[in-house]
Amino acid sequence: MLPSNKKMTNICVLEILKEYSDEQHPLTQSEIIKILNDDYNLELERKAIANTLDSLIDFGYDIVKTKTGCYLGEREFEQSEISFLVDAVFSSKSIDSNNSKRLAEKLSKFLSKYNRKKFNYICKADQIVRTNQKQLFYTIDILNEAIAQGKQVEFNYNRFYVKENVRKKNLRYKINPYFMINNQGRYYLVCNLDWFNEIANYKLDLISNIKILDSPVKPITKLKNCENGVDMVEYANENIYMFHNKTINATIKFTDEYAAEYIFEWFGKGANFYTKDNEYFANISANEQALIYWCLQYGESVELISPDDTRTKIADISKKISHTYNG
Repeated sequence: MLPSNKKMTNICVLEILKEYSDEQHPLTQSEIIKILNDDYNLELERKAIANTLDSLIDFGYDIVKTKTGCYLGEREFEQSEISFLVDAVFSSKSIDSNNSKRLAEKLSKFLSKYNRKKFNYICKADQIVRTNQKQLFYTIDILNEAIAQGKQVEFNYNRFYVKENVRKKNLRYKINPYFMINNQGRYYLVCNLDWFNEIANYKLDLISNIKILDSPVKPITKLKNCENGVDMVEYANENIYMFHNKTINATIKFTDEYAAEYIFEWFGKGANFYTKDNEYFANISANEQALIYWCLQYGESVELISPDDTRTKIADISKKISHTYNG
């Protein structure tokens, strides 16, 4: 290749720096020349390499020059950011193992080949309990399109029925889609089943054979308890287990600072912490059924003070659990 093809040279040298260099592995000009020859069948002189590096720096790339060589400094993602994203993909139960590997490998390619070795655990993605649904990304694309167009959708919802020991795939649902939420490693569609008047949640990995309908979506403001619309962030914070019954205002009593961390972890800044008579309390808003499950989960450290009827429901469930285990 002639050195005059500057654009091609810049691209190749940049790709080499992305793949083969980092702070611990700077490349000399001789090494860049060799890789150009081996990987791209290109021959360049040292002066051309030096000019190319200067051109890339002028164009805004963070190429760090040292006594032992040069390397690509700032990248699209920091290593810590890639680590976070790869772990999120790796731990998601909504993505089947093949797509999990594929996504994790794509993300890790933003790093040098040396730092990618730190993510070798992605090969074990199929060992995590996760969905076998392979249509997730197609479903997300269709739902995004339907939501943008304000159209209804229709799909099969592959719910598992214990009595038949089978996952039924022939039940069609006509749905008004509003938005999607990632909750505890699973994607949910927040929507309305067309012949009902309440908000509902469906797991995206159980959806198949989805299609957009010509009919317009039912406005969310027409649904029960949604007359003023629904704030996505508020909805996610209140529906910690993605149940779809009523939201209540509640007061929780907790034992210590560790229990406060549980509350903040699940309810975020929406929790109002205070002390009274040397005891700890927090006021929160949450989906009632989800809050009941949450209180049972952290029962040793938290106590629901109000409302009384929800407290009674927790007491009744606790009695049933106690009877089951104590006979």
